Order: sequence, then C-alpha cells, then structure tokens
Amino acid sequence: MAVWALRVGLLAIATIVVGIIVLSSGGTPWVLATGVIFWLACAMVIGTGFILTLHDLSEPRPGFWSMRWMIIHDAVGLRVRTGVPQ
Repeated sequence: MAVWALRVGLLAIATIVVGIIVLSSGGTPWVLATGVIFWLACAMVIGTGFILTLHDLSEPRPGFWSMRWMIIHDAVGLRVRTGVPQ
C-alpha cells in the first residue's frame, strides 16, 4: 500500500512542478492545487501503510530509516545485486 502511494505521490510531485510552471506563466492555480491535494492524500496513505506494516512485523523491528529506504527501493524498483545469477 505504501509503495503504490509513494509511486502516485511521485506523479503528484510532477503535477505540482507543472502547476508551478503554469502559475508562473500567468495561468490558473488549479493544476498546482490538484497536485497538492493528491500529494497530501498520498502522504496520508503512505503514513498509514508505514504504521500498519511496522505494527505487523515481528520483533526485532527494523528502524525508521531502514524501513523508509526499503519502501523507497520498492517504489523505484531498485534491485540489490548479490552476485548470484537469477
């Protein structure tokens, strides 16, 4: 859940950047407002998914930063190379 929300959140940030460009060129702020609303919704889903995932893990639970990097790596699609062919 948090991974997909992070992916959609990245699209919302792109929409915010486009909205800033449109706003600076004299356009309406609707594109910027749409991006901000979607980003806030994604932030809520990411936070909820993060807390639920952390709660479901058994002891010892990973720290905040290691969990954060796991979610980012899953969202971006990075794969760790171990030297073992797959």
